[in-house]
Amino acid sequence: MIMHGKQFLRFTLLLLLAASAGRAQAPSPAAAGQDEGVASTARLTQRPEDGRGQPLFGKITAINKGSMELAKPDGSTVRVKFSEKTEYHRDRQGAKLSDFKVGDIVIVRGEENADHSVTAQTIAGRSGGGAQGGRTFGEMGKDFVAGEVKSVDAPNLTIVRADKVTQTLELNENTSLRRGRESITMADIQPGDHVVIRGAVENNAFVPKNVMVLSPEQWKQMEEMRKMAGVSADGNAPAGNNPAPAPKSNPPQQ
Repeated sequence: MIMHGKQFLRFTLLLLLAASAGRAQAPSPAAAGQDEGVASTARLTQRPEDGRGQPLFGKITAINKGSMELAKPDGSTVRVKFSEKTEYHRDRQGAKLSDFKVGDIVIVRGEENADHSVTAQTIAGRSGGGAQGGRTFGEMGKDFVAGEVKSVDAPNLTIVRADKVTQTLELNENTSLRRGRESITMADIQPGDHVVIRGAVENNAFVPKNVMVLSPEQWKQMEEMRKMAGVSADGNAPAGNNPAPAPKSNPPQQ
């Protein structure tokens, strides 16, 4: 599969956030405004019967008449069947089956059959290149932070990022905290939780805007998909790339 490493990591994060959103209730108008990007992705990957079925992640290994073969992160394979009701989405737009090819990573929602195949209701994916696909999250440590919570000392969160860089973030009254679509407080975040935090660098410090707590299953899926694609933990191709350092005002710690 040919996909730039950072773009793959951003795509994987979007899939996990969309899967979480699809299983929860719709947010308030204010919350919807804060999470517009996540909600947009969720609308494309959410099946009509909201809450039914679990998302299936994998890489297309074959496309046949009436079905495709999908390699799951754990190495197993599954047959995904199409029907006249199957909907296709690519790059946040409606698509058709011919827009997908072997090597694409997709998320499928559907019903498992007696033979353990899945009849798809929706199949969604993103192109490997292009500016649109690369702007959603940006750069680790500058536009978003993903990793494990090391300590909570309000208003600070110390995160061991997926690239092993430790970064301390100072939350403020404008920071939105969520577990799925449920609003939470810092008291609900514990060491060991895995988070994806969106924000921006202001005055040489990363300012968190949205904190999303992932379930262990979501984090595991993200890591398995990253490893399956041969992408390093910082989202780059594995050969000789160094992780992006945290901003100087909240430097990496020992």
